[in-house]
Order: sequence, then structure tokens, then C-alpha cells
Amino acid sequence: MRVLWIAAIAALLTSCAYQPDKKPQEAYQAMQQDTPVQGSNKKPTTLPTDVAAFLNQSAESNASGASELVGEEPRFVLQADGVAAKQFFYSLTVDTPYNIVVHPDVTGDISLDLKDVTIDETLDVVSDIYGYEVRREGRMIQVYPAGVRTQTFALDYLSLKRFGLSQTQITSGGVSQERNNNSGYGNNNRSNSSLSNNSGLGGLNGSGQNQNFGGMNAGGANGASVNTQSETDLWGSLEEMIEGIVGGNGSVVLSPQAGLVSVTAQPSKLRAVDQFLENLQSRLQRQVILEARIVEVTLGDQYQQGIRWNELNMSGRFDFGFNGSVPNDIAAATADGVFGLTFNSDRFTGFLELLQTQGSVQVLSNPRVTASNNQKAVIKIGEDEYYVTDVTSQTNTTVTQDALTSSNVDLTPFFSGISLDVTPQISDDGEVTLHVHPSVVETSEQEKVITIGDETLRLPLARSNIRESDTIVRARSGEIVVLGGLMQNSTSENVEKVPLLGDLPLVGNLFKNKSNDSSKKELVILIKPTVIGADTWQKELERSRELLETWFPDIAQDQ
Repeated sequence: MRVLWIAAIAALLTSCAYQPDKKPQEAYQAMQQDTPVQGSNKKPTTLPTDVAAFLNQSAESNASGASELVGEEPRFVLQADGVAAKQFFYSLTVDTPYNIVVHPDVTGDISLDLKDVTIDETLDVVSDIYGYEVRREGRMIQVYPAGVRTQTFALDYLSLKRFGLSQTQITSGGVSQERNNNSGYGNNNRSNSSLSNNSGLGGLNGSGQNQNFGGMNAGGANGASVNTQSETDLWGSLEEMIEGIVGGNGSVVLSPQAGLVSVTAQPSKLRAVDQFLENLQSRLQRQVILEARIVEVTLGDQYQQGIRWNELNMSGRFDFGFNGSVPNDIAAATADGVFGLTFNSDRFTGFLELLQTQGSVQVLSNPRVTASNNQKAVIKIGEDEYYVTDVTSQTNTTVTQDALTSSNVDLTPFFSGISLDVTPQISDDGEVTLHVHPSVVETSEQEKVITIGDETLRLPLARSNIRESDTIVRARSGEIVVLGGLMQNSTSENVEKVPLLGDLPLVGNLFKNKSNDSSKKELVILIKPTVIGADTWQKELERSRELLETWFPDIAQDQ
């Protein structure tokens, strides 16, 4: 009987055993199907016999035609002086494998002197100079008369208007007061940036009086501001751009919903519009992956003046650059405050390890976003809290001499967290110009006491601590841009006490020890732009698979 009980308990424990999560294995298997693994599924070096025979037979049957059209394209010496257009085109294809059809309305005379040219080259020149429309499809050539024609082009782009604004503003100076019958003050603006950051008391209205507390506004005499605006309205400006190409004799019709552009103009103008739209769409479709690390470094005792970038450069692990070149003294080049530099590496880990040699490193956020060419991408991580920004009080006296007081309190949300907006511009050679505006905002509550006559008001207002910058930097695809120099001092109070005795009233302070600890922190923003190419997403899959193998080594061994 005892043996049976032991067997039953063992079976119960086995059935209740922890079963590992299968999701990492499923993700790994899915990426294995999409990502080719090196060394597996070796490609055959020779074709199967039946496939090779079929290809040889097809090649022999088409060899003669291919040689006539491609390999043995005849070249001519052409001279014409006032030759009728129809006669010229018909004689052009004599003793060639090409067929030609000329429209009945084709008129005019052609004069030219060409040496060692092919038929295609001749038709291109005649079409450009005389305006004839020439269509070629295989061995068939069609010639249409010169004149205005209509052609419709496709343009794949969203039909929308997009506006962006990045604002960094610093106000300083004296304090001003405004009086209206009776004086008062409030509305203390600490800073104004792209994140609304106002705090204070707007106004109080009393019985029979209009009391406006709008003073104590920081003057902007010694301030500075940077406003960056972006506007995207391609379809709104496209018609004007195309009309500038076709001139006054042409017409342009747009259909943003269908993504179509219809142009009526001369053939040469239509070819110019075609080339313009092709280049335009090619640049509009460029995309870049933006990876960022927003890092806060609590500096060690030896680095209270800030991170010593020249010491990081002495490690030799990275190739630093400053405005396109490597400076002799990075510390001197960045002594004025906020700066930007780049280094040639596609890994954040190594650079973060270097930062750890100068203090404690904390990664606040690691956002990642894909942005189109010249389109603003915004990342916002945090929360909004509501604070009092305006109080209005109205006192009225009734017929019975009773005073009725009504108050109106306005609450405004204040953001606390991390925001990053980036606008990339991608060049033909893969170089990326970035407008970067990072901002770290810490909003806390402070109590403001305002005395009006015999009345004292205590209002919970917002107080914001902001660290932000606004800059434009350039980097090649895969390089990491470093923005630093945003310093902050913080002080914390530590209290040590004897248990029980330290909590006694009156004499408790005798058993307490208070100390203040101060630290200096520097905010560092790392941004890596990666221009999307044909194999970019395949590489991203491979990198994700490598990460899974690192995190779950047992999965790769089981496959």
C-alpha cells in the first residue's frame, strides 16, 4: 500500500511539472524559414540533365533572332538634307529586321549628318530634335506626327498635408507686473519648448472689480529660441512644379486620390516630366531605420566636468568624427556645451561599455522607428499629469446682501517623460542628414502661496526640469551619432536614525544623522541611421535570430 502511495505522488508531481514556454522556439523556427542559414542546403553546382537540355534547345532556336537584334546591331553613316520625313523613316529600316509604320499626318523635312550610329540612336535624336513620337516594341517601330500629346503618369504618394514644429526657447531677464485696478501676480513661465510647459495662476476676479494676475512673466531680453518648421504637401505643389516644366502651352491635371498625373504637352516636355517624376518618386520612397539610445550617465568623482570624450577616443576601438573629421582634441572642440559627433560602429553595446568607465550608465529609453525621406518621425514616452494653470473667482451680491462666490479652476496637462523627433534627409550616396530634437522632461508639483488682502491661496502648480537640444548632424548609413553635453546637478538627503529612538518627539533628532549627497549627470543620445536597401530586412531577420540564439541557446541546439 505504501508503494502505491509513493507511485501516485510521483505521477502527480510529474503532471504538475513546469512546462517551458514554446513562444521563443516558435519565433526561432519562423525566422529559420525566412532566413537562410550558412552551411545548410548547399546549392547544386550543376543543372539537372533535362533542364540543361531544354535550355540548350531554347538557346539554339533563338540564337539567330537574338544576334540580329542585339549582337549584330547594324551601324550607319546617315546624311540627309531636307529629306521628307516619311521618306526618311521608310528608308531607315531598309535591309534591317525592323518593321516601321508611319502615321499619315507625319510631315516635315529632316536634315542631319550622323556617323556610326544605330537605328535606335537615330530615332532618339530625330525624336528629340523634331518632336516626332516614336514607339518601339520588339521589331515594330511606330512613328506619330509632332505636336501636343497627352500622357498619364503614376505617382504613388499619400494624399495628405503634414505639418511639423520643433521649438526650443529660453527666456530670461527681469520680472514685469501688470495692474488693472488692483495689483496681483502669477503665471510664472519657467520654460517654453515643443512640449507645453507653463505653470502659474492666471487671474482672480472680485466683486465689482477686475483683478488680473498676469505678471511675473520672464522677459525675453536675454533669451534665445530655435524654431524648426516642416510642411509636406506634395500634391498641393506638384501642379506648379510640372507647369514650370511644360511651360504655358501645356496643361496638367492631378488626381491625388488615384495617384495619377495627366500632362498635355510637346513630346520633349513629356519626356522631361517623365524623368522628373521618376527621380521624384525614387527619392520619396527612400526610407531609413532610426535606432536610438537615450542614456543618462551619473559621473564619477574624477569626471565632474563632464564625459572626457578624448579618453574614449584613446581606446582605439572606434573611429570618432566631428563635423566630418576627427579632431585633435575632442574635449576642447566640445567645451562649449552641447555637441555632436559620429563613430564608425553598428553596435551600441561597445560604446555603452566605454561610457561605464566614467560613471554609472542607465539606459532611459531605446526607441526605434522607420522614417521616410524628409518626413518627421516623433517618439514620445511618458505620461501627462494635470496641474492648475488658471483660477478665476467671481463674487456677486444679491438683493438680500448675501455674497455669492464662484470659482473656476483651469487644469492643463503637463508631459513628463522622453520625446524625440527626428527628420532625415537621405542623399544618393546613402549619407543621412538628421534634424534631431531630443527632450527629457521631469515634471513635479510645487505649492505656490499667494496672498491677496486677507486671503491666502495655496495652489499646486507644475514645475518642470527640462533637458533638451536641437541640432542638425550628418552621418553615413550605419554610423552612430552621439549627442552629449546636457548636464544636470541633483541633490538627495539621506537620513540615518536609531530605531525607535529616532522617532521620539522633541529628542528624536539627537538620534538622527542627516547628510546631503550631490551627483552630476550627463544625458547622452545615440542615434544610428540605417538606409533601407534591398537586403536590409533580411539582415534584420538574421540579427533577430542571432539575438534569440544568444538569449535562448538551448533553442538553437535543439534545431
